[in-house]
Amino acid sequence: MRRVVQEAVGEAWQVPPGEVDLRGGVAVWEPAGASSRDGAGSRSQAQGEERSIPIREAFNLAEARSGTLGTTGSYNTPKDVHGSYRGGTIGASPAYSFTAHVAEVEVDLDTGFVRVDKIWVAHDCGRALNPTLVEGQMEGSAYMGFAEALMEQQIFKTSDQGRAGLLDAPSLLDYRIPTSLDTPALEALIVESLDPEGPYGAKEAGEGPLHPSIPAIANAIYDAVGLRLDALPFSPPRVWRALQDRGGARKPAAPSPLAGRR
Repeated sequence: MRRVVQEAVGEAWQVPPGEVDLRGGVAVWEPAGASSRDGAGSRSQAQGEERSIPIREAFNLAEARSGTLGTTGSYNTPKDVHGSYRGGTIGASPAYSFTAHVAEVEVDLDTGFVRVDKIWVAHDCGRALNPTLVEGQMEGSAYMGFAEALMEQQIFKTSDQGRAGLLDAPSLLDYRIPTSLDTPALEALIVESLDPEGPYGAKEAGEGPLHPSIPAIANAIYDAVGLRLDALPFSPPRVWRALQDRGGARKPAAPSPLAGRR
C-alpha cells in the first residue's frame, strides 16, 4: 500500500517514488540530500523546494491512478498472551481497547417511557488506521446498545398459547428494533494511544464500543429518577411498575457528575 501511494505522489510531483516519505499524516518530498534507486537500479537526485500534502490527498492520488486501493496481510497474537490448550487463542489479545459512554435521557413519570436524547462515545482504539470506519463502528455500537436497552426482547410463547417455546416475534416484521426516527443523537470521539503491542499501534474497534451503552443508559435513568433497573429492556411498563413499587421518583443518594436530564 505504501509503495502504491508513493508511486502516485511521485508521478504527480515528477520525483522518484522512493524519495516520497509518508509520515505524521502527510506525504513529504525533501530534495536536500534525497536520493533513491529507480526501477533500473540507477540513482537519481531531484532538485527543488520541499513539497508536502495531507495523507488523505496522497491516497486520493493513488486511487485516481490505480482504482480502489487494497492489500493483504496477517497478524498473529503473541504466544505469551494465551494458553497452549485448544481454543486458548479465542479472545486473546495483547492490546485491549477502552470505551466510555455518557447518555442523556428523559423519563416520563406518568408512563415510564424513557427517551434517550443523546449518547456520547469515547473509544481508545490505539491508532485509528481508518478514522471514518472507526467512527462508524462506534456509532453503530451505540445504536445497538440503545436498541438492547429500550426495545429488543426475546419473548417465548407459553403452553397456554399452544406452541410453547417458540418465539413470539420470529421475524423483523414483528420484532421491534429502532428506526432512524427512534435513534438518539450520537457523538463519537476517537482516543488514540498508539499501543506498542497492536499492529501499527492499533487495537480493536469492533465490539468493544458496544459494551458501555446499556450501563450508561441505566445510570442516566438512575441519575434522573433514582431508580436502579437490573432487567432489560427498560420498557415503559417495566419502568412504570418499578416507579410505582418504589413510591415514585427520587433523587439519587449521591448525584453523579455525569448527570442525565431530569
